[in-house]
Amino acid sequence: MTKTQMQDPIVPLSDDRLLSHLYDAVMAPSGFQAFIDTFRVSFDLKSIGICIRHTEKQDVKSLWLSGMTEDWMSSYVVDYANEDMLAHHIMASPIARFYASNLDVPHPERFPETRFYRDWVAAQGMAYAAGAIVLQEGQWVTQLFLQRGPEHPPFSHEEMNRVNRLVPHLQRAIQMRQRFAELQLGQNFLAGGLDVLAMPTFLFNEYQRAIHYNRSATALLNEQHDLWLDGGLLQTRDRALTRKLDTAICKAIQASLGDGVSLNGIVLLPRFGRQPLMLMVTPLQLRGDQPTQGAALLFAFDPEATPSITADLVRQLFALSDAEAGLAVALCGGETLDDIAKKRGTSINTVKSQLKSIFLKTGTNRQSELVSLVLASPAYFLAQKQLAR
Repeated sequence: MTKTQMQDPIVPLSDDRLLSHLYDAVMAPSGFQAFIDTFRVSFDLKSIGICIRHTEKQDVKSLWLSGMTEDWMSSYVVDYANEDMLAHHIMASPIARFYASNLDVPHPERFPETRFYRDWVAAQGMAYAAGAIVLQEGQWVTQLFLQRGPEHPPFSHEEMNRVNRLVPHLQRAIQMRQRFAELQLGQNFLAGGLDVLAMPTFLFNEYQRAIHYNRSATALLNEQHDLWLDGGLLQTRDRALTRKLDTAICKAIQASLGDGVSLNGIVLLPRFGRQPLMLMVTPLQLRGDQPTQGAALLFAFDPEATPSITADLVRQLFALSDAEAGLAVALCGGETLDDIAKKRGTSINTVKSQLKSIFLKTGTNRQSELVSLVLASPAYFLAQKQLAR
């Protein structure tokens, strides 16, 4: 028995396993890496890669490689792509179909005479290649390329038929991953936007679960014993009140899908010896003609909470001095002019003079107008973000 006969033959992995890795790639942090690693073993390849590149600029926005380094791939894109006979054949042929150098390239006898073959193909120990444009969106193309060395058999028609059966799944998985990335980016932007709000804010998905809540909401849950989350569901000590809150969130989610009247729901949460916590639920109007998932926002307002406004933002917004900005913030916190004068160790006349200067700069005439102006400004809404730095 020869040495070759004694070796265990390569057992191809099933296409079911390939498909499993392929669809796992939709949400996997490593993308299509596990898929191409499995593909490489299954098809007895020297190397394999998936590349998403711009056909004119040659920019690469995504790249997964197995059996080849990024340096070799970069040298191909920059120096040799224009001399690749198989690549020219693929670009001139119908997409979503695999082509092999030993099966489809005209005049393959000329291939070893090219600089591309000598300096790039042979230098890596390659002998055969196959590839396809799996997907084309505008100037961006997704290419999958397969490579074998002299020790491997040339590509067969049967193998090309097998990989062609995977193409629809490849297209679907690539588009799903792109869509997932867009949704994830949008969710991250939305979550980041909620985090800069000073008002406690909760984002609920279509299952009425809070999938995100900002820093102010976290602080509210830590301070309040009458409101909490259980498995993402908002709870109160009163079952009837909890059901009322659930109903308001449910109606808002339905309204976000265009199913129902888009009205804000108000729920007052009683607190012993204190003013009620005000909860306002509103539909989150998602973009698109036919949104597939509903969502709702809940804003919590504590009428007894002291507004946390930074004097620095007030100073910048209204062109005030440091002393004037501090005075405006103190008034928003409910302090009187006498309180402020005593705390600063200055006369009441000095504080009144500063207040007149603030009125002039802000276009207000009374303390109530000034407080309303500041509380309606970004100084209030972005206060928590400033404090978190």
